[in-house]
Order: sequence, then structure tokens, then C-alpha cells
Amino acid sequence: MLALAAVLTILSLIGVRMITADARIDLLVDPSSPAFLDQARVGRLFGADPVVVLVEPRGNGQLLSPDHMLGLARLEGELAREPGVRRVYGPGTLINTLATEVTRIALDTCGTEGKQAEDKARQQAIAAGKSQADQDTAGQTAFEQAVRVCAQRIAAQYPSLGVPALNNPVFYDQVLLEPDGRHVRPFWTWAMPDPQHAVITARLDPNASLEQVHRIIGRARSAAAESGMRDLRFVPSGGPALTASLADAVLSSLIWLIPLALIAIVVVALAAARALAVLPLAALACLWTAGLAGLLHRPITPATVAVIPVVIGLSTDYFIQLVNRTGEEGPPGRRAGAAAARILPSTGLAALATGAGVLAFAVSPIPLVRQFGVFMALGVAMAYLANLLVGVPIVYWLDRRVRLLAPAPVRGARAAGLLSRAGRLSPAIALGLIAVASLGWAALPGLRVETDPVRLMPAGDPALASAAEVQRKVGLTGEMDLVLTGPDVTQPDAVLWLTRQTVALSSGSGGDLRPVQSLPEFLAGFNDNTLPDAKETALILQRIPAYFSGAVVSPDHHTALSILGLTHLTSVERDRALVDQVSAVAPPPSGDRSFPAGLAVVAVSALTQVQQDQVPLTALTLLVVALVLGAAYRRPVPVLLVLLPTVAAGGAGTALLLLERAQSNPMTVLLGGVVIAFATEFSVLWLGRYRLELAAGSTPDAAARIAGARISPAILASALALIAGFAVLGLSPVPAVQEFGTWSAIDLALAAVAVLLLLPALARSWLTGLKRAPRVAASQPQQVGEPLPHG
Repeated sequence: MLALAAVLTILSLIGVRMITADARIDLLVDPSSPAFLDQARVGRLFGADPVVVLVEPRGNGQLLSPDHMLGLARLEGELAREPGVRRVYGPGTLINTLATEVTRIALDTCGTEGKQAEDKARQQAIAAGKSQADQDTAGQTAFEQAVRVCAQRIAAQYPSLGVPALNNPVFYDQVLLEPDGRHVRPFWTWAMPDPQHAVITARLDPNASLEQVHRIIGRARSAAAESGMRDLRFVPSGGPALTASLADAVLSSLIWLIPLALIAIVVVALAAARALAVLPLAALACLWTAGLAGLLHRPITPATVAVIPVVIGLSTDYFIQLVNRTGEEGPPGRRAGAAAARILPSTGLAALATGAGVLAFAVSPIPLVRQFGVFMALGVAMAYLANLLVGVPIVYWLDRRVRLLAPAPVRGARAAGLLSRAGRLSPAIALGLIAVASLGWAALPGLRVETDPVRLMPAGDPALASAAEVQRKVGLTGEMDLVLTGPDVTQPDAVLWLTRQTVALSSGSGGDLRPVQSLPEFLAGFNDNTLPDAKETALILQRIPAYFSGAVVSPDHHTALSILGLTHLTSVERDRALVDQVSAVAPPPSGDRSFPAGLAVVAVSALTQVQQDQVPLTALTLLVVALVLGAAYRRPVPVLLVLLPTVAAGGAGTALLLLERAQSNPMTVLLGGVVIAFATEFSVLWLGRYRLELAAGSTPDAAARIAGARISPAILASALALIAGFAVLGLSPVPAVQEFGTWSAIDLALAAVAVLLLLPALARSWLTGLKRAPRVAASQPQQVGEPLPHG
């Protein structure tokens, strides 16, 4: 057993080094849903949600200066070369592209005129019979003169433009600013909202990792220390920055949540049974869970972070049961093996039911929920294995070698006695209480689910503060795209449709949507602010650099965008209304299709999916647990006896959530199923002891009394250990984890009380007909989980 534990430990140490963190907003949405597929398509063509960097001068400095423009162009170029970045847009690259393009056009124009003049001069020299040297001289002179005249003509046409260069203020002021010099030209506001603020937009690959996001953010922040930009501030923001910060909070909370959970369970174990040996067991269970998750490439998410403290509580729970049973056996020295043979089947059945119950979450289409179910099932298995492979040898060694420290029965008889006496209710009253409490499940569909990434962030999070600052200074918090797809979305009818819908959405959103960039705006900007016809459109798309056109139209002309900026940090409910508006625009031209895209669309899709999944996932958990119990008991009555108190506790907890007006999140949606899965153990343990006493010949009343005296204290101690594991999560800085831990602890407390209060009354009435088994020695009772004789 210890050798197998050593192998698991070695594998887990390897796996721990492979653990990664994941907090992408995509975790909240079904990868096969239309919203996700549309989002992925837009991400592949134009880049996914961007890291947005606000740039502003410190104090009363000026943003537009040669040093700043050179520095911004250098920074944007380096960001574009970072892994995970699809495209980068910003003022430095904008001016550099324009300067290069203006220079290229001028050189092409003047070069063509010069070549024509050179050819003409050569022909004239040939006709005059001049030598080859004279022909070359005449051609070169004509070329230089024609180029000089061309350059002078262009300069006369644009007298205020200056030399096209990044470090020429005359050039970039003329290009970027209105003639008054105080406002930015409308079609460049996506890069410079005003003369004192710039925005660098780094659009990511759809599969960009959190590590890559951190590199991008770090590179942007480090720019403030570079020569020529020390008087600038760089404020990274955007959806990826928020999710990266959330992942940091998740991982950093583990650093102190795990030690705190260990301290809590040590206190519980010492108070209940002087079982200090639970510490290495809990540590091993955590290591095995995390290590095997790493080997299986299961990332740490805001949901799975909740598993580790719970595994600590679960390890303590199983060990307390082993210690309690050891204390009941014969004289010290030989009782550990007998105790293990009696308690491991019942805790094994409980672990199997719990693991199968939480594994039911793996059928959810939402990755966050699915990963939680798999991770938690793995944690349950590792907690049980730690007790089997290491806990049993520890108790065996303590019992034989260190008898002064040998396990004693669990304390708590007084509290258990009170509940046992309260459990002498009549079956009718018990059923009435179960019926009333179960009505609380009706509140489940009515719970409001919050999936707004902002509301899922820790209070005071720096990324959240950066987002708020960008909103104050630029007036935008994110974007929502109106996407048009079709055979050729650059045709005039498609461009006109996109123009009208953009105007309609902007005016009809109550100020929540603001046009930022679009294909119509791009085309009009290069056509004297009027929409071009088909021929002019083709010419513009052919001549204007792809740097500009690629932001709003795909190279194959099958997809176009109208990017609408979100002006407020809105709720998901408000986002739903905006998404509905974008989805309900007028029908596009025949053969085309339109749809919304962006983080807000993903969040709304997640909200809908989570609300739909609440009832089915809870019902599926109940069904799976019932099937496991049915396979073990092979009779319906024990299954009902195990499940009814936990169902009542879950219903009461759901009603409390509604009464407290607590907002659910993607984790608290799992509460009902979690309570059923975990609290089932309490019923299994109590009912197992009750059936043993019946089989040994006790009357139902006597069997209930003995079960209450022998197993109820251990159940209370186990419940306290589990509650401690969940309650520690209530101290997490991540709101979703915090609320999940707090409400899980409350619900488990309700479940423990429900089992000890209601199960005895029902068991005495419903399970009374077992035939008396031959009386066996105290050290050889019927094992829980084995078939009992039928009455």
C-alpha cells in the first residue's frame, strides 16, 4: 500500500510542474454553440479580443512629439512580433504606414514621369545622331529635371504636409489633426481619441495563452522606462487583461488558502479525535489531486481552485471515520485491521456516490462546469485513496507501536445525543419537514445568475481599476461587433446596409454603443467622406495598405465589420439587450448574413446556458447518486432513505439563496448537485450502522439509538471537516469562489442536521423487517455495503 502511495507521489510531483492556469471568458461558453463559433471565425480573420493600452503624457506634457511617435512605432512593432498577437494598431504604426505610403506613391509618380522624360530625351539624342555617352547624359538630365518638377508640383499641391516622416511634427499634425489643431480627424479616433490620449490595440490569436497575455502587458508597461517615453503613462486594459488578472488572483489565493485549510482541519481533527496524523494525509491527497490533474492537462480555473481545500476536508472526513471505528473495536494493538474492514466499504460507497455525483457535471457544455466536475471527482478519489493507502497503515502503526497515541472514539456525543433525541420525530412530521424543505427547489430556476467578468473579479483588482480609468478617459470599456458575411461584402448595397445599421444601433442603444471603426467609414475616409461606387471601392481596397483595410474587411471580401464601442461597464442583463439589438438589425442584402460578436456576446450566451443547466445538472446528479446507491443496496427503500434528507437540505439551501437575494454565478449554480453528492455520505454512514444493528438482532428503536450513539458524533465531526474545507473558500478574494464556499458550507451544515434529525424517524418506520442475523463477535459485524437478509 505504501509502495503504491510512493508511486502516486512521484507521479504527482512530476505532474505538479505541468499545472497551468486558465481564466479565459471562453470557459463560460459552449465551444459548439453558434455564438462561440461565430466569435472564433471573427478571431481568426481579424484577431480576437484585444489588449488595449492607453497612452497619455504625465502632468502637462504633450503626447504628439517626435520622440513619442518614434517610441510608439517601435513599441507597436515589438508588440506585433510577440507570440500570441495577430495584429497591432496604434498611432505610431498609423503614421509610419502613411509616411511610407505617401513616400511610395510620390516616388512611383515622380519615377514614372522621370522615366518618361528620360526615354523621350534618349530618343531625341538618337535622332540627332549623338554618341552613347551623350544619350546617357541627356537621359539622366531629363530624368532628374522631371523628378524635381514632379516633387515641386506635389509640394505645391500639399503645402502644409511637410516631409512624410515619423519625426516630422508638420507631417503627423497635418495627417492626424483637424485644421484647428485641437481635435483629431474623425477617421483616426480609433488610434487617438484626442490629442492627449493614444490607444494601442493588440488583437490576439484566438488561442493566445495567459502567459502570452502577461508578456504583452509587461512589454507595454516597460515602455515607460525607455528613452524618449519616460514622461508617458501606459495603462494596459481589455478583456484579456481582466482574465489574466483573474487567473493571477486564483493562483495567488491558493498560496494561503491551502495552509489555512490545513490549519482548519487540524483543529477539527484534534478537537474530534486527537487525530493529528490527518495532516500528512490531507497534504498527500492535495498533491495527488493537483499532480494527476497536471498529468491529465487539466488547468487550474476559478472553479477548480475550489477543489483543493475541499479535498483537505474530505481527507479529514474519511480519516475521522476510520479513527472512530478503530476506537470502537476491541483492545488496542489488533483493532486497526478490523476497523478498516468495517468502515472502508461504507466510506468507499460514500466516496463512489460523491465522485459519481460531481462527475455528472462533466456532461455540461460549459467548460468551467465540466472541468470542475472532473477535477472534483479526481479529488474525491484521491482523498479516499490517501486514507486507504496511507491512512490505514498510519492507524495500524499507531495502534500497535504507540498505544498511548492510539485512536480513540470521536468526541461530540452530547451534540449527537441532542440530535438523536430530536430525531425521535414521528415519520409523518419528518415527511412533512422534507416536503416543505423540498419546495425550496422551486426557487432554483428563479435565481439570477451573474456572469459579468467585472463582477467575478476580486474587489480592488488593478486590472479592473485600469479598465475604469480607460473608460473615464477614452469613454470605452470594450467593443461589440456587427459582422456581415457574404459572397462580396464590399458591394455598394452591402456597404450601405452596414452604414445604416451602424447608425441605427448607435442612436438606439441609449448611448451604450458608439461607432469606432467600420468598412463604410474606412471607404468614406479615403473618398472625401462619401461612400464610393463599386469601381472606386475596388480601387481603394487595391491601393490602400492592408494595415488599414484589414481591420474591417477580410482579404477575400467575404467578411466585414462595424466595430461598436461599449461606453459603460454594463451588467450582463444590459449586454443581453444590446446583443438582442445587434441580432435584430434589418435583414442584410440577399445572400448575406449578419451576427454580433465580442466578449459581451459570449457572456450573454454563457448566461443563457448556465440558467438552462441549473435544473438538469442538479437532477442528473441526483439520478447518478441514486443509481450508484441502487447498485449497492439493490433495494429502493435504502436509496430513498439516503437521498430524502439531502434533497430536503438542498431545497432549504436554495430557498435561503432566494430569500437572501444572493446572485448566483457559474459556480454557485452547482450548489444543489454538490450538496446532494457530498451530503449523501452522512446518510450512507448512519444508515449503514443502523442496518448493522438491525441485522445483529436489535429492534428498530434500539438500532437507531445505537447508531446515534456510535456513528452520529463521527458524522458531525466529518461534516465539520467538510464545512471547514468549504468555508475556507469563503475567504477567497475571487467572488465566485467566495460565494461558492460560503453557501456550500451553509448547505452542508443543513444536510448534517437533516440527516441526523430526519433519517432516524424514517428508518425506524420504513426499514424494520430485516431478519435477525446470527449473533457474531463484536469484532466481526456485518460489513456495510454487503447484502443483508431481507425481511
